[in-house]
Amino acid sequence: MVGAKRFDPRYYQLAVQCALLLVGALSLQFTIPWQNIVAVLVAALLTQWGFLRVYGLPLQTLSAFNTGFSIIILLYAAHWGWLALAACMAIASKFLIRFHGRHVFNPSNLGIVAVLLATDAAWVAHGKWGQALWLGLLLAGFGLVWLLGWRQMLTSLVFMGVYAGLLLARAAWLGDPWAIPLHQLQNGALLIFTFFMLSDPMTTPQSVAGRILFGTWVAVLGWVLQFGYFIPNAFLYALVVSSPLVLLINGRFAGAPFHWPVRSQT
Repeated sequence: MVGAKRFDPRYYQLAVQCALLLVGALSLQFTIPWQNIVAVLVAALLTQWGFLRVYGLPLQTLSAFNTGFSIIILLYAAHWGWLALAACMAIASKFLIRFHGRHVFNPSNLGIVAVLLATDAAWVAHGKWGQALWLGLLLAGFGLVWLLGWRQMLTSLVFMGVYAGLLLARAAWLGDPWAIPLHQLQNGALLIFTFFMLSDPMTTPQSVAGRILFGTWVAVLGWVLQFGYFIPNAFLYALVVSSPLVLLINGRFAGAPFHWPVRSQT
């Protein structure tokens, strides 16, 4: 992405996230408790502010809002404390787990998976968004492709293509009707993951070849974990365990590092 491009795509992501919450409350007849929203956003912003103060960096809140809303949309818990913990861990990982000045893990992905592994009182309700919003999410996802460019979004596009191909191949092998894999693809949580988490340009490979390789690998691993080991939300686990591979891929396939159109990269 050219650094001179004025519009920051994170504002677009934030608009989509807020729209999802509004549609969920107004059209799908479900709401997220206000205390959960407050807990996540306060935890994310305070953690971000604390680390920026420690490192003497200028105040930046946009990425903290993006991370917080991703957790609010995808993660559910019996108590808001688990959500706040996920937000704190997500933001802290950007500052504490770094290589060559860039964070290794997608923050919201790491925070969500860490809490899922820590307690049975938290879960990802992938069916809650259901199929009702899949077309709108798909269009919103391709809006991000337009903003960032198809080369930058190759990880997401390749992941979706390979994952869809594997689902269709499995249905053909088992003799299942095509409605089954199509229904599996019309999954709101999967589309949110694909276009608004996996696409994070700060934690995906820097080269075109690397993005193709990484997107393919995450799709294959997610498919194996889901259908071979019956792990719910397997794509989230596939991404978190695969993220360190980006360091190796960047070392093998040279590419220009991505920079948001702001001074701070955190």
